[in-house]
Amino acid sequence: MRFEYFAVADDETAALTIDGGDIDGSVGSHVVDPASVLGQLERLLGGPVGDDGLRSAQLVAESADGARLVIRLSNHLVSLFGMVRPATLDDVVKHWSLSRRFRRADPEDLRAFAAGLNELCKGSGKRVYCRATADEAELAPGRTPVGVGAGVGTGVDGDPEEPRPLPRRR
Repeated sequence: MRFEYFAVADDETAALTIDGGDIDGSVGSHVVDPASVLGQLERLLGGPVGDDGLRSAQLVAESADGARLVIRLSNHLVSLFGMVRPATLDDVVKHWSLSRRFRRADPEDLRAFAAGLNELCKGSGKRVYCRATADEAELAPGRTPVGVGAGVGTGVDGDPEEPRPLPRRR
């Protein structure tokens, strides 16, 4: 899975990236997914302890073949991560590198990713999104995506500003 984080003005503009083309100014990773890993980051920075991380992001769009998703990061996560100072960023990377998920990841790659995401979150009046692209081996044969082209809709309790939880991985 490839994850590309980027900042644009709104959900509609972000949804246009579903075609798989290049995204200017994006920060990429193969290991930092927007649900579990960034949910963990949100908890480290003072987010809800009981949250399993799935409210840290909201589905905006899905490609017809299910190979790509565009996900909006929660305003809370973006705000928290945008305030992180360099020394704290180093601590976050150290904590991440101890995680089972990052055992084989190069700490310098994690540091570069965290620094790039931090810059995206620092402001500019734009929202931060992630485009997740599945590798061919990850696609189930004959998969019919649920809610193709769905995305812009109501979130939790009918509030469009409140993130709708991402579907759980199976």
